[in-house]
Amino acid sequence: MRRNRWYLDLVVRRPDTADAVRRGPGRPKGGQVLASREQLLNAAERVIAEQGPDATMQEIAAAATVTKPILYRTVGDRAALVNALSETMIDRISTAIGDALTGHTQPREQFEAAVRGYLSAVDADRNLFLFVNAERQDTNELRRLVDRSATLMIELFSAAPGLQTPTMVRTWAYSILGAFQVVTVMWLGSDYSDRDTIAADLTTLLWPGIELAGTAE
Repeated sequence: MRRNRWYLDLVVRRPDTADAVRRGPGRPKGGQVLASREQLLNAAERVIAEQGPDATMQEIAAAATVTKPILYRTVGDRAALVNALSETMIDRISTAIGDALTGHTQPREQFEAAVRGYLSAVDADRNLFLFVNAERQDTNELRRLVDRSATLMIELFSAAPGLQTPTMVRTWAYSILGAFQVVTVMWLGSDYSDRDTIAADLTTLLWPGIELAGTAE
């Protein structure tokens, strides 16, 4: 009788066990994913913040308690993850710049405040910034992200009336973004100066050209 009970338990339990193995963590019966895209992106941010910009997809999946195939199915490959987190980084930079501009009315002060806001947002998410900038992105996707980031600079240039032609606005915006990115990557790598000093130095370098363009006829 005990033998029959053991055999019955084995027969009943094995299909469930096999099914669980096939489903893997994060996927219950019926094929529904327990972890949403938002939850997976949040898990990715946590891992990147803790382990640095070299965090792997396997580590991110483990932190979200799902299998790597589920991570790929829900979010996409590493390039898709970089694109999604780039959007997050741009949103945070935009918010930080908007907050930093509060209370400043003079154009030069506004520009320096915007630079400080940019650096503040990056400083708060250092590893995330490095993660999204370390990966090689699809050219079209990179252009789209640069255009979205440039919008912030284009709006700021409304303080310089001379920057009214679309060509000038775009060229200056792209150039300043490039300067910001290179300086920021080097700063994060060595902490060679404090945030406010870097903001002041970038303003000293870039503002005279903006101001001159604003007064040019």
